[in-house]
Amino acid sequence: MMPTYDPALYRDQLSEVPVETEVAMTVLQILKELRGTLALLGGMQQTWNLNGIPDMVQAAITNNELLAGHSPQDWYRWGVVFTELQTWLGTPIASIGQTPLQVLMKRYVAQEAQP
Repeated sequence: MMPTYDPALYRDQLSEVPVETEVAMTVLQILKELRGTLALLGGMQQTWNLNGIPDMVQAAITNNELLAGHSPQDWYRWGVVFTELQTWLGTPIASIGQTPLQVLMKRYVAQEAQP
């Protein structure tokens, strides 16, 4: 006897979601993952600055020494990029009146369409 086909078991495989739903789901997944990275970045930036990493990098450049196994030039570039990234994240975008950080850290909850 052949098994009976039950469409309810395969509902998620029978049709696709509308493209706008797919994109919204993808955006929300990216934002969820990005929030943790942004929080980690902010904490790292504070640790970097409060523990004298800029002075250590400058000393490593002056003495042409590695810092934790990495070139002082790499450390310098990391510092510049992370600082500029934090600046960008905190700078309002005129067309939306919010900072990238405000948009990226906001919790977005889908709403029911009103009839």
